[in-house]
Amino acid sequence: MPAIAAPSAGLPPSSGAEPADGTDPWPELKWYGWIGDTSRSRPEPTDTVLHRFAHSLPGYGVFTAEPDSWSEWLRLLPLAAPGTPVRNFRGEIVVPGDDEHLAAVVAIDIGSENVQQSADVILRLHAEWRWYVNDRRMLYLSDSKAELPLARWFAGERLTTTGAEPTWTRQAAPKPQRDHADFRAYLDGVFTWSDGRALLAESVPLAPEKLEPGAFFLHQGAPAEVLVVLDVATSPAGKRAMLLAQALNPAENIHVLRPNRDSVWFPVRTDQPVRVLRAKPYAWQELRRLNPLRSRPEVECIGSLCPQGPPPAPAK
Repeated sequence: MPAIAAPSAGLPPSSGAEPADGTDPWPELKWYGWIGDTSRSRPEPTDTVLHRFAHSLPGYGVFTAEPDSWSEWLRLLPLAAPGTPVRNFRGEIVVPGDDEHLAAVVAIDIGSENVQQSADVILRLHAEWRWYVNDRRMLYLSDSKAELPLARWFAGERLTTTGAEPTWTRQAAPKPQRDHADFRAYLDGVFTWSDGRALLAESVPLAPEKLEPGAFFLHQGAPAEVLVVLDVATSPAGKRAMLLAQALNPAENIHVLRPNRDSVWFPVRTDQPVRVLRAKPYAWQELRRLNPLRSRPEVECIGSLCPQGPPPAPAK
């Protein structure tokens, strides 16, 4: 039985003061590309999921995660200050900061339009983690199974909405210097064309006994709804609990849920559905996990992004 996981690096001091030795008080912030991206507004981060919640379930050990893993990345997501309300893309409050079922708001942008909807939340988080580990060969699908590779976006192509299918057209010069702001714009293009059908194609069912951080429940529909598992804890007796996050439709802040004022951990009871704030109950048959992101390792560049030079010599 693992002990409660400790952070892999220092956490922000509660006073907010800089350490006397000048070291970085919160090195994990470098894991989250949107923190330094000024192209979108977001809540200011004050601490992390781990710092605020991991020790709130005495006697349980959280899911063992390797440093820099997807699970560790989720566990150290930056959170806005306690009492921050959930707002939609228009800036309107949809869940007050003192709601008994709201645990925290994740300090990540949602954009100013109704694009990053509920089913996009799991893709947004996983894509941001891939950005952190320097995986630039991402390839998502539209609802019609059209391929939406990041490489085409960086090559200057853009998705157009002139018909029922996404179409790529060259609209900008290629960008050899790939920054997060352009990556974030690409994700909005993906979110425009993907919903529940695309997410079904990019994932597989997950048995409840294999529950792990990064799993999600999917309500199919138009638009679809997703409930993300941020962390899993287990007691010595084998009882399990999970930490859950969501963002509903229209687009709104990703936020951590609580079943009641006394806890942020939802007991894992596979004989009954999972009940959360503002959504119909989730059945365990709706539990899924993402496939490895679709990519074509043999295609690393497009057009002028490809290395220029003489062709290779013919084989003898």
